Amino acid sequence: MTDDTDTTAHWDPAFAATLIGKTLLMNLTFLDDDGDVQERQQFFGVVIDATEHEGVVLDLLGAHDGDTYTLPPQTSAITAAEPGVTTLEGDKPDFVASWVIHGDPDVPEAANDED
Repeated sequence: MTDDTDTTAHWDPAFAATLIGKTLLMNLTFLDDDGDVQERQQFFGVVIDATEHEGVVLDLLGAHDGDTYTLPPQTSAITAAEPGVTTLEGDKPDFVASWVIHGDPDVPEAANDED
């Protein structure tokens, strides 16, 4: 994210506050410069923080248990999970977000890593 990105059109502070403590299923699709799919990732976690300046922070569960992942500050990309949607562990998440990313695949960060 760059400093000149306008997040106000996509950020709902009241909705963000309701995300804390809820589970969120993430679907990420990474595209190369030609628009071809490089990789798809799916993971889930509990929302531990949600601010317009930092984004939505997940404490990941499942295969990435103990890691964190920070989503951009765009609550407009997050919707209530529909019936029948399941997480990787088989439990129904509270919310779902899907992103298409033009660039190299990213991986969750270990919670104890320093930047």
